[in-house]
Amino acid sequence: MGRLLLYILLGILSLYLIAKFIPGIVFVGPIKVFLLAGMVLGILNYLVKPILLFFLFPINLLTFGLIGLVINIGFMFLVLCYLFGSNFQVSGLLPLILATILTSFIYTFFLYLTKAYKHE
Repeated sequence: MGRLLLYILLGILSLYLIAKFIPGIVFVGPIKVFLLAGMVLGILNYLVKPILLFFLFPINLLTFGLIGLVINIGFMFLVLCYLFGSNFQVSGLLPLILATILTSFIYTFFLYLTKAYKHE
């Protein structure tokens, strides 16, 4: 349960940093919708991504891990453009790819920090 909460908090943090620093992605709407979008992103990364990576393992080997980036782009598109498209304004594919890279960096960095903190 604690790990799921961490993923949700990282989803909210990453959406905040995306809306703040990536030109081409703007959030308009109430804060409740923003928090819900971050929660959905965190749940997708926690529950759905490991299942997809398990089933796409041969493709993951062939593409040297780039299928993970494609999955993350799909999640970002799903959250920003499809589920919450009326609240996020995304102006093209490049901001979506930059948002995905930033989100992947945030998740990797903070999950590594929590893992390193647990072992000490």
